[in-house]
Formats: sequence, C-alpha cells, structure tokens
Amino acid sequence: MYDRFAHKDRVTNHNPHGAQHRQSKARAIVREQQNMSFHKALITGIIFIAALLFANSLWAAKKDDTINKDPAVQQAAVEFITSLSDKALEVLTNPEFTEEDRLNEFRIILSEGFDIRKIGMLSLGRHRKKASKDQLSTYYELFPEFLINLYATRLDKLDIKAFDIGDVIPSGKKDMFVRSKVTGLQDKAIDVDWRVRPYPDDVYKIIDVKIEGISMARTQRDDFTSRISESGVEGLNEYMQKIIDEQGENEESELAADDQLVAEDTTAVAE
Repeated sequence: MYDRFAHKDRVTNHNPHGAQHRQSKARAIVREQQNMSFHKALITGIIFIAALLFANSLWAAKKDDTINKDPAVQQAAVEFITSLSDKALEVLTNPEFTEEDRLNEFRIILSEGFDIRKIGMLSLGRHRKKASKDQLSTYYELFPEFLINLYATRLDKLDIKAFDIGDVIPSGKKDMFVRSKVTGLQDKAIDVDWRVRPYPDDVYKIIDVKIEGISMARTQRDDFTSRISESGVEGLNEYMQKIIDEQGENEESELAADDQLVAEDTTAVAE
C-alpha cells in the first residue's frame, strides 16, 4: 500500500537543498530584523541628539536675549564705566602730569577699556570684503595706534568737572548703553552714552561712544568710507600712518622743548 506520508518524509530527507534554502531564508529574516533594530536605534539616537542640540540652541538664544537685561550684568557695566571715568578724571586733573604723561595714560585707559579690534572692523565696514589680505593686515596693524592717538588727543582737550552715570539701556542681544552726563568747567553738560559689550570671564569693553546722540564709530566709518572712495584702502592706510607719524613728531618736539626748559633752568640756577 502506498504511504504518501512516508514518501513525503523520504523526499524531504533526500532533498538537502530544500533544507539549506529554508535555513538561508531564516537567516535572512534574522538579519533583516537586526538591521531594522539597528536602524531604529540609529534614528532614535539621531533624534535624541537633535533634540539636545535644539534645546541647547534655545537655551543659548534665551541666554543671549536676556544677558544685557540681567541687573548684575548691568551693574557690572556701570562699575566698569565708573572705573574708567575715575581714571580719566584723575589723569586730567593731576597737576603733576605733563601733556605727554596724560597722553600715555590715556593710551593705557583706551587699550584696557575699548575693544580696538571690534571698533576697527566697524570702522572699515563693508570695505573689508574688497581689501586684499596685505591691506587688511596693514590696516589692523595701524588702526589701534591710530585710534588711541586720536581719542587720547581728544580726551586731553576736555575740561571735565563732573561725570555722572545714568540709566543702562539694553541694545541688541548683548550690548548695553551706559548713559552718562559729563559736565565741563563752565557747567555745560553733554550726554555721553557708552556702548558696552560683555565678554567671557567678566570682561567688559566699549565698542562705541555716542556724544549728544552722534556715534563715534559711525562717524569714523563715514570718514574712512570717504577716504577709501578717493584713494582705496591703501590710501586709508597711508593716511593712518601719517597721523601716527605726526603724533610721534609732536611728542619728540615736546620732549625737546622740555629738555630745553630744563637746561635753561639748570643754567639759571648755576648762575
């Protein structure tokens, strides 16, 4: 009698290719499941990292949005401007300082209190993109001494009797305008606003000064733009070098005059 079940078993037992096919198929299914699990884990990880980055971005943006509204930061900016103004008043009112002494002291104050590099970028404006690397290198080399000479000379001509700090006005995401009123010897008061920017490690720097609403950085940029229109960045560099050289010559002349006075006094005493 024909046993179809026994025949099926014999066919199965004598067909090794069928068994291998089923094993390969099983392994393929396992690999597919493993790949799917890996991809799911990878996607989950990417989403998690993206969520962290997004959260950090929101936190940083929030921090930037509020840093200049923080009372502690505003108070630190006020103390920074107060300290600078006290130093400047001491230099201006010290009767023992010569003009050269005052200029040197102002250079120190400006170097410590102003972000010279940032002011240089603002003053050059869009012309940075048109200048060559050599021109930019020369510009950034000359600008600090040019600005310090310019501001120091202006400060030396001021007759200041009082310096009063007013409100602090946030500007943008980080900056603050520390408002002040400067009173001269003739009791004429002018409004001076100091644009202060906080940096890491509790460092504060001035990046602009507004006198009666007129921005010194914008005025400097307009002047530079006019000079660049006439003679290019190369011409601007030559102009700054000329100002620096003239200041050096003036200082040498003043030193020579002082030496002459000392010599005359010594002769008079000897006689």
